Amino acid sequence: MKRNILIAGVLVSFATAPLARAQSIWPSTLNATGGSTTVSGVQLEWSVGEMALVSTFSTSSIVVTQGVLQTRLSGAVNEVTPTSLGDYLTIFPNPANTVVNIQLNAVAEGTLTTRFMDMAGRLITEQKEAVKQGTNAQKIDVSNLAAATYMLQVYYKPNGGKEEATSYKIQKLQ
Repeated sequence: MKRNILIAGVLVSFATAPLARAQSIWPSTLNATGGSTTVSGVQLEWSVGEMALVSTFSTSSIVVTQGVLQTRLSGAVNEVTPTSLGDYLTIFPNPANTVVNIQLNAVAEGTLTTRFMDMAGRLITEQKEAVKQGTNAQKIDVSNLAAATYMLQVYYKPNGGKEEATSYKIQKLQ
């Protein structure tokens, strides 16, 4: 009897394994620095300063897992296609003491939206401004914030184009 239950359990495990997903959308790793690129059709991801401790923070609309580089699962439900926004966006300094600079080398006129949040998902500041083609700069004052880890979401929508988005983990120093 125990053998039959064990065999049935193994068969059910194999049958449902392709349906199992850790998250329903493509997970993103928020690192101090790193990135991803596609070389000869192969997606490569790297990070610097990845934490050994895994921590997960969540709200009703976002789940952030720190400490593990999560690979993309092709064909996942609600899969989000990665964009090249990070190729023409520079965020510095990180870690920061007083200000975080956002520099966008826009391919076309459009709108740049930035959302700066704490790790619980609470919105600290949101800025939305029109950008011109070429270099554009935006600053976020972090001088009054406590020393902690924050999340910066950046959205760029060129006029007549598709919106692109990316996220950064920002470390605020005292």
